Amino acid sequence: MARPLQVICLKLLFGCIACAPVWAQAQMLESLIRDALATHPSTQSQRALVASAEAGLDSARWQFYPTPSVSLENAGTSATDPLYQGDKQVATLRLQQPLYTGGRLSAGADKAQANLDQSQATQDDTRQQLALRVVQAYGDWLGAHIKTQANEKSEQTHTRLRDQVQRRIDEGVSADSDLVLALGRLDAIRADVTAARTQRDMALARLGQLLGRPVAHSALAPAIAPPRPVGPDVQVLLVQAQDISPAVRRAQALAQVQAATLAERRADLSPDVYVRLERQYGNFNFANGAPESRLFVGMSTHLGAGLSTLSNVAGANSQWEAALADVQVQLRAVGEQVLADHALAQSADARLAAVQASLRSAQSVADSYDRQFLAGRKSWLDVMNAARELAQTETLIADLLSTQVVVSWRLDFYTQGTDAVTQIRP
Repeated sequence: MARPLQVICLKLLFGCIACAPVWAQAQMLESLIRDALATHPSTQSQRALVASAEAGLDSARWQFYPTPSVSLENAGTSATDPLYQGDKQVATLRLQQPLYTGGRLSAGADKAQANLDQSQATQDDTRQQLALRVVQAYGDWLGAHIKTQANEKSEQTHTRLRDQVQRRIDEGVSADSDLVLALGRLDAIRADVTAARTQRDMALARLGQLLGRPVAHSALAPAIAPPRPVGPDVQVLLVQAQDISPAVRRAQALAQVQAATLAERRADLSPDVYVRLERQYGNFNFANGAPESRLFVGMSTHLGAGLSTLSNVAGANSQWEAALADVQVQLRAVGEQVLADHALAQSADARLAAVQASLRSAQSVADSYDRQFLAGRKSWLDVMNAARELAQTETLIADLLSTQVVVSWRLDFYTQGTDAVTQIRP
């Protein structure tokens, strides 16, 4: 007799895992993601790079301040050298302040700020990619877990059918070929059980590597993460994803870096104007003189050999244009991913509803064929085929359920950001 859909999907596939509240189920996956973000070496490396970029920004800002320097020289000369008849040691204290650099210092500060923005965007992108890897590994485990349950149920069904046909052979009412068919199908479903368990263990191993600690199947099974709501307006999701995408922000920051580099190369065409204050103690020309103070106003250039400075400007301009084009590349890549995932989420919802209805029909057919076989109206092959179709439908539901979880969570990461998704909701 056909059983209700909820009993089939929950009792047969999930067992008792649906007993946990929905918020607790979601909290389990969020906890896994937070653990990975807190302990994975890639995020620790990016945090160090961000700190380095912050120090670089401080250094660029200090370039606007005076530069102190100290020189101390000892002269060893002959007694008859007319130029060195004074003190044997001269110390000079200098303080030099740039007055005009053609925008080079401002460009350097802008470049350092853009480097910091790029490091922060790279850190966010690393965290997002790590979170997505956790979600994918979790989805792989979920699909394998449900397939294992479905195949174990099918194994029990095929074992019952094998025992049933064995009794009929012993009674002389079934042929030996029916037992051969039953044994072949039982061996096949046992192979499926082993394969599903292997996939489950592999997914757990990947999760363990991402978290840096073993993850037990018994810890995940009681609280399965549900799919997250997917908004119907894909254009809204697209705009949200492009606005907060770490990959887009990283490309934009790189474009700012190249723009600042171009400004630096153009500044090389202008001279630097500076003022320098000196205080000299000792003099090589005469001995025991009083300290001397001097004030200089000077100019220096950064021109390279030949027309290399102009070539540097042209090269920097081309790199800036390439960086601007890469921003558009990243915007399109994010749009492609969001559109594809949204379509996949909508398709998975529709397919799941259809397959769930098919599962109910397959269970009804399997039960009916069992009764009709005993009444002599169906063959043993019909019974075995119905049992196999039921198992295949249940494993298809496992794939669709895991796809729903992975795609919906992935869309949330793209459109809301890693921190927003991983917050615990009481």
